[in-house]
Amino acid sequence: MAKAARVIGKVDLVGNVAQITELTKENAKKATNAVLEGMQALLQQSGKIQLAKFGSFSLRKTKSRRGRNPQTGQPLLIPPGIRIAFKVSKTWKDAVLAKEQEQLKDKVRIHAPKEAPKAKPTANPPAKPPSKPVAKPAVKPAATKKIVVKKR
Repeated sequence: MAKAARVIGKVDLVGNVAQITELTKENAKKATNAVLEGMQALLQQSGKIQLAKFGSFSLRKTKSRRGRNPQTGQPLLIPPGIRIAFKVSKTWKDAVLAKEQEQLKDKVRIHAPKEAPKAKPTANPPAKPPSKPVAKPAVKPAATKKIVVKKR
């Protein structure tokens, strides 16, 4: 997985867009905001956006369900609602995971343990195969104490 050291935010996205498109950061910010606002408006209108080789956004309706107030423990009814869902495309997923796999392979190559030296052949005969496992003795039930009640 990616390094969890720092979360990438909108400022980083704008900087990356500015660098790739050779726009100023101000123009890249306007372009990024326009794309995000356009996606939001289209999702509200149609309920689904499909971006080839990236993924699809959709609105999903949820049913009402029972929940519990975590402070009081009292049961309550959660009303039905709408959630935004995103499903990544296979192309995008494969591309991201391929890079991750390459990074892992590089790390494994760098930190691979050295091979153990090969054992020298000896003139001793091979050891006997292990014998059958020995059965453990049965556990005796714990002794119970008798309680004697004296009558007066």
